[in-house]
Amino acid sequence: MRPAVFLVLLGVARGFVAPAAPATARLRRLVVDEALEEATLIDLSPVPDVVCARGICVVEEPEEEAVVLWPKALLLGSSVLYGTNFALGRLMNDALPASASTSARFVLAAAALSPWLLRLEPKLAKPALVCGAFTTLGYVTQSAALVTEPASTVAFLGALTVVVCPALGYVVDGRRDLGPRDAPQVWLAGALCLLGVGLLELPGAFAAGGGAPGGLLSVGDGLAMLQAVGFGTSFFLTEKMMAEEPTQALPITACQVSVVAAASALWAAWDGLAGSGWLLDGRSASFALPGLFLDPALRTVALAAAWTGLATTAANRVAETTALGRVSSAEASVLLATEPLWAALFAALLIAEPLSPLDAAGGALIVAACVAASADPGAVRALVRRAES
Repeated sequence: MRPAVFLVLLGVARGFVAPAAPATARLRRLVVDEALEEATLIDLSPVPDVVCARGICVVEEPEEEAVVLWPKALLLGSSVLYGTNFALGRLMNDALPASASTSARFVLAAAALSPWLLRLEPKLAKPALVCGAFTTLGYVTQSAALVTEPASTVAFLGALTVVVCPALGYVVDGRRDLGPRDAPQVWLAGALCLLGVGLLELPGAFAAGGGAPGGLLSVGDGLAMLQAVGFGTSFFLTEKMMAEEPTQALPITACQVSVVAAASALWAAWDGLAGSGWLLDGRSASFALPGLFLDPALRTVALAAAWTGLATTAANRVAETTALGRVSSAEASVLLATEPLWAALFAALLIAEPLSPLDAAGGALIVAACVAASADPGAVRALVRRAES
C-alpha cells in the first residue's frame, strides 16, 4: 500500500514554505491472520517528506552527513533572480504595451519548458489548466500594476499570498486548525502583513494637500494585491496536485506557464486590435516576436524579455525544483522571503526607483510575515507569553 502524503497548505510563492510532513523512520504493521493464527511483520516504505514553495513541491531527499552549501546558494540565487523581474517588468512596460511585454516573456518561457509539458500526467491536465488560469491572473495583474506603480511596491504587495493561502485552507478545505490557538504563526503573519500594507499605502492615503486623505488604494495598488490572490490560489491548487503526484513539479509548472503564454497572447491580440491599437499602426513589427529582437532601438527591452522569460521564469523553476528537496523548510522559507528585498534593490539600481523610509518599513514587515508564517507554533506561543509577562 502506498503511504499517504500529507501537506500543510500554507505555502507562499514569495517566501513562505509549507512545513513538510514529520520525518518518518521505518514503519511496521503487525498483520494477524486469524485463520492461521500467525502474526506477520509487513515493512512499510517511509512516508516521503515534501517541501513546498512558490507553488512547487518536491520530495525531500535524505540528509547528507557533510554540509552542502550549493542548494542553499541556488535557492538564494533563485530569489535574487526573481527579484529582477519587477524592475525589468517596469522597464519593458515603459517601452511596450504591458500586453506585449507579458506575451513576449511567457512565450519564451513556455517554449523553454515545453519538454516537461509532454510529461504531465493526463489526470492532472484539467486541474493544471485551472491552476494555470489563476497563475495567469497573477502575472497579468502584476504586469498591469507595473505600468503605474513602483516595482518595489508591487513586489511587496505580491507577498500577501502569505494570508491568501491560509484563508483558502479555511474557506475551501474547511480547516479549523488555523485559529489563534492552533496556528498562532498564521495570525502573526497576518498582523504583520496588515501593518506592512498600511505603511506602504500611507503616503498615498494622505497624498492630497492639507493632509486630507487622497484615496486609500489606487487602481495599480488593487491590481498588485489581486496578483497575490491569483498566485496564492495557484499555489494552493498546485500543492493539492503535488500531494497526489510529488514528482510532477516541472510538468505542472510547464502547463501553468503555457496557459499564461496563451492567455497573454490573446490579451496582446485584443489590446493590439481593439485596445491601444498597436497592432494596427505598424508597431507590431517591433513589439511582437520575433521583431522585438530585430529592432536595434529596442535591444535593451528585448534582452529584458529574454532574461525574464528564459532565465528568471524557465531556468529559475528548474533550479528551484533542484534545490528545494535538499534544503530544510525553515531554511528555504528565509531564503525565499528575501525576494521582495532584492526587487527593491534592483528597482533602485536598474531604474533608479527611490525607496522611502515608509516603503522600506512596510516591505520589511511583509517579509517578516513570510518568515513568521513558517515558524513553529510552539515557539510563537512562547514568544507571545513572554511579551505578555
